[in-house]
Amino acid sequence: MASITPRGDKFLAQVRIKQGGVLIFSESKLFDTRPQACSWAERLEAKVKAEGPAKHATSKTTVGQLVRLHLKAQLKVRPLLGRSTIHNHEKIAAEFDHILVRDLRPKHLIDYAVRRKSQDGVAPATIKSDLSPVSAAFGIARIAYEIDADPEIIQTAMRYLDEQGLVSKSKEVIRWVDQDEEDALLGEFARRNQHHSTEIDMTLIYKFALAFPRRLGELGRLEWKDIDPKRRAIIIRKVKHPKKKEYNDQVVPLLTPAWELLKIIPKLDARIFPYNMESVSAAFERVRDRIAETGLPRIKDLRFHDLRHTGISMLFWHGFQIAEVAIVSGHTNWNTLRRYTHIRPEDLHRRFEQLKKTVQPTAKANVDVAAAG
Repeated sequence: MASITPRGDKFLAQVRIKQGGVLIFSESKLFDTRPQACSWAERLEAKVKAEGPAKHATSKTTVGQLVRLHLKAQLKVRPLLGRSTIHNHEKIAAEFDHILVRDLRPKHLIDYAVRRKSQDGVAPATIKSDLSPVSAAFGIARIAYEIDADPEIIQTAMRYLDEQGLVSKSKEVIRWVDQDEEDALLGEFARRNQHHSTEIDMTLIYKFALAFPRRLGELGRLEWKDIDPKRRAIIIRKVKHPKKKEYNDQVVPLLTPAWELLKIIPKLDARIFPYNMESVSAAFERVRDRIAETGLPRIKDLRFHDLRHTGISMLFWHGFQIAEVAIVSGHTNWNTLRRYTHIRPEDLHRRFEQLKKTVQPTAKANVDVAAAG
């Protein structure tokens, strides 16, 4: 719709078109008289309606604006979009704010990747993550926003970058907490908890994160009312799916270590851990860095998320199968869990001893039966 607004002694004509609540076209111009403004707005609006907004929207839209438009649309359907995802969209949008969608060429993306590699020294997986919002926005721009963005431009650039080794999939390394690191962490957490201003009990959170290996954000959403004492289970609300856009609730068993910890966690709020989870992560990092500086430097690369890795691996070490671990961890892709199935020598010894206890009585019974016959 066109609108004419007085601006001092002039008149601002503006043509704005929305689709599904999302602004897909906007253009304005200042005129000396109202008739001039009306005439321009009517002609532009008629032209846009006749030819479609895509052509005209593309002429004025920058790559940065398209990325922000895509982010805004995502937030409408996925309000719990991660902080890092939002930051990545905003960062790459700022990088390409000066390039119009119609002017983008593969070379722009290639130059960005080369600069990130040579000047900043970032890994190929990071560069691919940087460019993913541009790729996603261009992929649906025509059908979702009626902006004529050619996805082949992105695909051509990404193929070249992949061939040159400048982009790649992330290779997640399974990092565990070893015994020395755990002893140091628990000691530092205990010292920290003695401070009168400390509100977050990092000792309990640490132990629970190992016993109930879920994402930190999910731990922060756990509520006392969702515990089922009869089934020894809990409902985790709004669990994200790696591929689907919608969220779902999951019923997860509380195995004995987690169940016993719940008995000693004080009920301070509706949530089991009534803290800002970003503050929890920051507290963990401060403690880790202090330990790294005072005698255990190898702990420096430990992340809170590695507690989830450790907890999942511990389930396998205890003999759980992939399908059983998936119920606890929330993984929908069992192949993803295979990287946690690292078998240690002591695990084989323990499993062998367990098998001996079940096999030997059966074998003895068979011998007895044969002798009696």
